[in-house]
Amino acid sequence: MIGAGKTRFGPSTHAMPRLAQEAILGALDDAGMSIEDVEAFIVANFLGGPNESQLHLNSVIAGLFPDVRRPGWRVEAACASGGAAVHQAVHMLAAYDPILVIGVERLSGRPSGELTRNIGMAGDVTLDQLQGLNFPASYALVAQRHMQRYGTRTEDFEILSLKNHANAQLNPLAHFYHKQVSQSDIDCGATVATPLRLFDCCPVSDGASAVILSAEAIDARSVPLIGTGLSTDVISLAQRYEHTTFASAREAARMAYAQAGISPAGIDFAEVHDCFTIAEIVAMEDLGLAAPGEAVELIRAGQTSIGGALPINPSGGLKAGGHAISATGVGQVYEVCKQLRGEAGERQVRDSRVAVTHNVGGVGGTCAVQVLGRPT
Repeated sequence: MIGAGKTRFGPSTHAMPRLAQEAILGALDDAGMSIEDVEAFIVANFLGGPNESQLHLNSVIAGLFPDVRRPGWRVEAACASGGAAVHQAVHMLAAYDPILVIGVERLSGRPSGELTRNIGMAGDVTLDQLQGLNFPASYALVAQRHMQRYGTRTEDFEILSLKNHANAQLNPLAHFYHKQVSQSDIDCGATVATPLRLFDCCPVSDGASAVILSAEAIDARSVPLIGTGLSTDVISLAQRYEHTTFASAREAARMAYAQAGISPAGIDFAEVHDCFTIAEIVAMEDLGLAAPGEAVELIRAGQTSIGGALPINPSGGLKAGGHAISATGVGQVYEVCKQLRGEAGERQVRDSRVAVTHNVGGVGGTCAVQVLGRPT
């Protein structure tokens, strides 16, 4: 990773091209490059069609730099679009070097019912959406099963929510930056789908992230991407036997760790896809950072805080950092780059050398995992 840029995640009046432009210029400036130096680009986007009536986003983004002709294409894997685009870019470096990856999404301005329906397209329309099963309800089923099997408590979800909101207070690009959330706020939160309440759910965000990949480091600030994995499972919970773990995440993690030549014990911190608080617990266990049913022990002991033994989501995660869908997976890589360079400011994880990102589409339908850093 030789360059990284990101907008703030949260409500925005800017159109998708404007958001993408800000992130791209940030990544180019970070790398000390111009757009002419880039040989190809990939745009990750999920909802440009139904939300904005705009597809063919690669050509739209090309219009930001009309005098430069480069091959570009769009990647879509629901909420895992960003991570999938980074995975694809790694495998395209033999043909194009360097390559630019942009994740962008705009969710503001749509009626809530329409937006819920559009986001629901990441699930199975026949088995889930037409039966009234939306994503909060699906993750509530995951939470219920985890509580039954392992004794997980609603208090564990509250600890995660408070931790990620505290982290977001240290991240100027977070959706909930300068928006304090207390235990009383959580206590007053409406039930969304039992046992999940309002502050167990991530916000709807606009935003963009961009990274530039090259086969060679350009300076000491370049961050090695040493492992990447991508796996896809059946889309609906109705098609699975296990609901407390996502097979796609386990397989993507296995691939990424094998390529990196490390085990989960070599990970110093993680940015995981916590679209709901239960998802952070499942992610920790799927990534091998905790045994099944044992992630809550680390959470209760405060070990997943920024100052703990295994920080999870120092950015604030999706829960408080924001979830700009297709920008999320790329934004996770941006955060890891900042951390591994020692540029994360107040949220800096000390003595970190290796990190993992975990980006999920649907309820574990697709998962992309990347390992970055310099193992000892």
